[in-house]
Amino acid sequence: MNIKDKITETAERVYDLAREGKYDVKVNLFSKKNSKDKATGIQVVSTRDTAHTKKWRAKNR
Repeated sequence: MNIKDKITETAERVYDLAREGKYDVKVNLFSKKNSKDKATGIQVVSTRDTAHTKKWRAKNR
């Protein structure tokens, strides 16, 4: 498997995670010169339900 196939497979996996809605995917590949934020790459963070969200989902099922 060459590098192009690995990148494509990884991009497809990240897309699937983002589409499910269980994870927040943040992509920051480039930093702006004026911004103090550095390029962090790709961050996949699981979303945590709040009490309000749990109550709303239970009510609407």
